Amino acid sequence: MWLLTVLLLWVPAGAQTDPVKAVITLQPPWVSVFQEENITLWCEGPHLPGNSSTRWFLNGTAFQTLTPRYRIAAASISDTGEYRCQTGLSVPSDPVRLEIHRDWLLLQVQSRVFTEGEPLTLRCHGWKNKLVYNVVFYQNDKAFKFSPQNSEFTILKTSLSHNGIYHCSGMGRHRYTSPGVSITVKELFLAPVLKASLSLPLLEGHLVNLSCETKLLLQRPGLQLYFSFYTGSKTLMSRNTSSGYQILTAKREDSGLYWCEATTEDGSIVKRSPELELQVLGLQTPTPVWFHVLFY
Repeated sequence: MWLLTVLLLWVPAGAQTDPVKAVITLQPPWVSVFQEENITLWCEGPHLPGNSSTRWFLNGTAFQTLTPRYRIAAASISDTGEYRCQTGLSVPSDPVRLEIHRDWLLLQVQSRVFTEGEPLTLRCHGWKNKLVYNVVFYQNDKAFKFSPQNSEFTILKTSLSHNGIYHCSGMGRHRYTSPGVSITVKELFLAPVLKASLSLPLLEGHLVNLSCETKLLLQRPGLQLYFSFYTGSKTLMSRNTSSGYQILTAKREDSGLYWCEATTEDGSIVKRSPELELQVLGLQTPTPVWFHVLFY
């Protein structure tokens, strides 16, 4: 009820657009830190004119910091929890869970939830910035990266195969192992399916519409998918915002295997459809009928 009241008070009368959701960013950017380390949370969102007041919440309870910047000096276990913020013209942000650890080694990430195609940086961080070497990164207890000196590793484009529990191990005075971190990668859109407007096989001469059908699973502002169509080694249409392609007059030589691709504008996600076999049959020539005429 308190949150709802705040929203009603802060959204200006007569506003027609939906309020913007505030966003929390961290500096340094890691959602897990050691005890006694410093971390700053920033709340980004629109404000009322002349009023930069910001509401902060920890585990659903408001606390008395009213600036867009909230600094935690010498973090303690009690600082662990879910943080939200709200500016004068925003709705509350999504929660950011900050975890404070007392350990020797920590696997740090910038988020625990990613959308496929986004980069994922893993940092194997030693207590009090102690040097860590011979670092091994693990996914679901299986080693996938060894680094003798560099304690950071970046997966440039995440995919669904990157879901799992990650941890790291490294040498200091001894070999240490970090606690596990659960990483979730969400699918942005389904792999496309190529469909034809007519049942197959079909007779030549018909117009055929091919459609590259997919479904957005997550809403992202400004997202635009691009579609390409192929047959054999031939590109029929490349990177078009239209998900359809027309064969105006089908011929027997149009028979073959067809497929399509759907991709994001930056090319970070490319998904290919299964192949569709298009069969075009030639028009049948009428069989001549012979009539026997009897003359008397």
